[in-house]
Amino acid sequence: MMPIDPLDPAGRPEYPPVAPGDTVDRLGGRDVPDPYRALEDADAPATREWSAGQRRLFDRLRDGWPTLDAFRTAMTRLTAFEHLTSPQLAGDLAFFTVRGPADEHPALAVADPSGARRILFDPHHHDPTGRTVLGGWTPDPTGTLVAVQTAEGGAEEYTLRVLDVATGRTVDGPITGCPYGNVAWSGGPDAFYHVRGGPGGTGGARLYLHRIGEHPAADTEVPGAAAPADGPGHDTAGDGPAPELDVLLGADGRLLVAATADGLSSGNRVRIADLAVGTPEKPDWRPLTALDGGWSSPWPAADGLLYVLTDLDADRGRILVLDPAAPERPRTLVPEHEHEVLESFAVLDDPGLPVPLLLVLRSTGGHGRITRHDLRTGEPLGALPLPGTGVVTDLTFRQGGHEAWFGYSDPTTPETVHHYDAHRGTTEVWRAPGTPEVPAVLVSELRCASPDGTGLTVLLTRPADRPTGPLPTVLQGYGAFGEPQVADYYAAALAWAGLGGQFAVARVRGGGEHGEGWHRAGMREHKQNGIDDFLAAARALHDRGLCPPDGLGAFGQSAGGLLVAAAATQRPGLFAAVAATAAPLDMARYELSGYGPYWTDEFGTREDPEELGRLLDYSPYHRVTAGTTYPAVLLTAFEDDARVDPLHARKMCAALQRATSSARPVLLRQEAGVGHGARARTGRLAYFADVLAFQAEYLGLSVHSDRF
Repeated sequence: MMPIDPLDPAGRPEYPPVAPGDTVDRLGGRDVPDPYRALEDADAPATREWSAGQRRLFDRLRDGWPTLDAFRTAMTRLTAFEHLTSPQLAGDLAFFTVRGPADEHPALAVADPSGARRILFDPHHHDPTGRTVLGGWTPDPTGTLVAVQTAEGGAEEYTLRVLDVATGRTVDGPITGCPYGNVAWSGGPDAFYHVRGGPGGTGGARLYLHRIGEHPAADTEVPGAAAPADGPGHDTAGDGPAPELDVLLGADGRLLVAATADGLSSGNRVRIADLAVGTPEKPDWRPLTALDGGWSSPWPAADGLLYVLTDLDADRGRILVLDPAAPERPRTLVPEHEHEVLESFAVLDDPGLPVPLLLVLRSTGGHGRITRHDLRTGEPLGALPLPGTGVVTDLTFRQGGHEAWFGYSDPTTPETVHHYDAHRGTTEVWRAPGTPEVPAVLVSELRCASPDGTGLTVLLTRPADRPTGPLPTVLQGYGAFGEPQVADYYAAALAWAGLGGQFAVARVRGGGEHGEGWHRAGMREHKQNGIDDFLAAARALHDRGLCPPDGLGAFGQSAGGLLVAAAATQRPGLFAAVAATAAPLDMARYELSGYGPYWTDEFGTREDPEELGRLLDYSPYHRVTAGTTYPAVLLTAFEDDARVDPLHARKMCAALQRATSSARPVLLRQEAGVGHGARARTGRLAYFADVLAFQAEYLGLSVHSDRF
């Protein structure tokens, strides 16, 4: 096999050859070259041969990385504890997932009032190959049956089955082609509403009523649930993607709520139907037009009112309450906070409470807290005690009850489920996960500023015995879809710090750390802001002597992979190593494959000439320049990824391998049989070990035997 360039410097890897083509698209009045278009076809013989060569190259170099075994061991030890989720309550039973210290996947468990628990559904027993993962699960209000969703091989479509809780046997289904979640039991174990179609399916999202014991083909399609932005009905208008649909039903089986969204970054539209009027098959839908223009999460409570978390006219969120009989006049119950982002809420309306309560979960900069409020007036009544200033997640509660559960974690504490009892006024650990061996680390925050003056924070994790001075540093970021970077338990950061390095997480615009305004400031036409923020964080680490001159790496997954690849192609000299996983990298064609059509609200569309220009300005694939000294690059692609097609990684790899003048390698890590989402523990740990060992190799991290 010949090198791609006979003038390669000594020591440069011999890359599998691929000839650039002359494909040029005429878009928006400009020529857009795409020299590696041929690599989009994964099944073409030339692509298969090239990919096989990339596998051999990656395996050969990886096997020579001296820290690989140390990172494998560290990641295994740091995740060897029992992990539980906050329970969902039905009847007198608690349903939750549990993953044991050595389990490949979480399993669905059920516990009775005494606390005795048993496994109800174990994906490994269902499929010993390890390719099946547990998705959503929803018990009926009586706790008699539970709807369970599973996916295989990284697929984005789920298969729905109904289990008898007493025996664990499948009593209904399978129903295929379901998106994640979207099951609403009709007040008991006899029937439920569910969604089929939408992302990954065909024909758009549709709402169906399924009666237990009937064949899915006999399900009744419920008209009018998914409302397009420009009119009634449930068919998508125009050529855009079909809307996504969520559905829920009050515990009394009366108020049906449907929320429609056209994309992950657009607002949604909410409709309600009183099932006491009309029939379950043909509800009398009414649009909640007072919520149009924001993203709203409604909850029908036992008191007959609808409580809604919304960012409408409130970037950091507020809670509204409205009477379904007069939905045009919502009342603000909890107003927007000056700094904190409202994440979720819980309604505790047990008639035995002196005052019905509203628990409100907020966060600021990725740190959470829960406050108590009078459900009738919104008046603050104090805060729940928490173990620290970490992350609070998974706030759940019993409809019409006095209890709530939530998860808490921080950089050195795995997520632990806590229980709040409003009658007793106590908060205590519900189930302890066990204590893994965590290295001694120092966690702090670095403050810096982007070029336009925007203040930024960077979370730092480093060895406790090295509070100052330069250390090989991995800088991670995400910056998209309003998803925050939080101060939770992160085994990869602990493994890196435990073995002598510094792990940094930049909170850049486009994420959700400071609310929807922070998200919008880094999306679509403002995408470059998030990239500038990441570069500012990188410069701050250099300028303040926190990393060696040639010891800073970048790491991002999915949209975070786009962020770090864009940063590296704009300022390659800042980084010695870059790892981008499952990332959209050809931004002129990202919307033509995978879930790309659903992301145009976030990134923009090539169909608009102005937006195309902005996409091309930061598109990593299009910014690759011949003769540039690029850092070491590791691109990871999951071959069954239905969200981000692996073609992005293949094309970017070929472009960088031909263009770079550096002896540092450009590598493609390809993994078969997995997709973008949940996967088996062994594969996940092996992936992180590979990424960290790659960073260690090219950032100069030496692992000493006396360290963790």
